[in-house]
Amino acid sequence: MKGYLAILPLVLATPALAEPMTPSVKAMVEKAVRSGDKAKADAVVGVAKETYPDSAGEIDALVASIQAEQEAARKEQMAHAGFFDNWKGSGELGGSKATGNSDTVTVAAGLTLNKEGRVWRHAITALADLQRSDGDNTQERYAAGYKIDRKFGERFYLFGTFGWERNRVAGLKSRFTEALGLGYTVINQPNLTWNLEGGPALRQAKFVDRDENGVAFRAASDFAWSITPTTKLTQLTTGFIEGGSSSILSTTAVTAQLIGALSARLSFNVQYESDPPAGDKHTDTITRATLVYDF
Repeated sequence: MKGYLAILPLVLATPALAEPMTPSVKAMVEKAVRSGDKAKADAVVGVAKETYPDSAGEIDALVASIQAEQEAARKEQMAHAGFFDNWKGSGELGGSKATGNSDTVTVAAGLTLNKEGRVWRHAITALADLQRSDGDNTQERYAAGYKIDRKFGERFYLFGTFGWERNRVAGLKSRFTEALGLGYTVINQPNLTWNLEGGPALRQAKFVDRDENGVAFRAASDFAWSITPTTKLTQLTTGFIEGGSSSILSTTAVTAQLIGALSARLSFNVQYESDPPAGDKHTDTITRATLVYDF
């Protein structure tokens, strides 16, 4: 982007406000938009429109035409993609070790895989949080899940999920969850999305003092906001109501790009159980600081 901004003053003749846009500027705008770098494209388009205000409509039409062409090509590619095509993902890792008066090791790791198709959407997640202090596990949570959505138009979709989790410190040996339901996209903007979901679920849980199998209602809110081109806020909350008990899992995270595909993430996780094993607290929280690599 710096290269573009450095040569723009040489290409754009500021005094020629009433002149039509030159072929060289048109080519530069087209190249910037086709690059896929939104920050670069916005900068080049902005300077071009300021320098050639009489050509603002032509510039907007050129940008819209290129974006429509790219969107059509993307949909065509998705329509012919196989199951193993078009997957994107990220891996995150963080940890620390303290010695001296206490010997503490903390590890946080996660993996996310996503695939966006014309009709189907897939997501695979896995995470681990482990803290061991003076030979005892003071934090131990593992979770994995798979989710598939079947889209109907721009707003509605059907979803199916399968999840597993384990939190021995909180008294949960294992819990499997299967759910189906309806999702609705409340907001769908390039920098802001918000999905709401609801539907029935089955849960099979093994606590340290009992086993629980039952039918529950699942509700979820999935929010993502690109505050800047390099900073993103996400908030995912999932709740289950099962008979007289309930559980809620909420994760809020801020991810900031460092360089290229490498980012830094700070997240806060809250897990609430209305009926925990005897002697355990209702709420557990985990704060993570991790490095994230997109691929």
